[in-house]
Amino acid sequence: MAKRLFDFDPETGIRIDFEDTDDGFQLHYSQDAEPIIEENKRKQAAGRDYYARDDDMWRVASIPILIQYKWLTEHGVDVMNQDHWPKVRQLLNSSDYRYLKTAEVII
Repeated sequence: MAKRLFDFDPETGIRIDFEDTDDGFQLHYSQDAEPIIEENKRKQAAGRDYYARDDDMWRVASIPILIQYKWLTEHGVDVMNQDHWPKVRQLLNSSDYRYLKTAEVII
């Protein structure tokens, strides 16, 4: 059967589609992460002028919610759990997830 829009959050860009199946239903989550990634690239290009405005706190990455979910399900990494931050740093510093960083720094 066809998917139908169930919910959409314009703030996060997360869309949930509902689909009837033979044995119940499924919810399909998707997110257009392109605006987040493009903003990350713009911030990377701005260099230190962007990420080091405050000596005490820097934003060095912006991770779309669906990437956070992917990390949780595929790697067991919860970005909201401080105990998992070493693995979050490792993932962010890998070439696979470079596009999530807003600064050209090793974290």
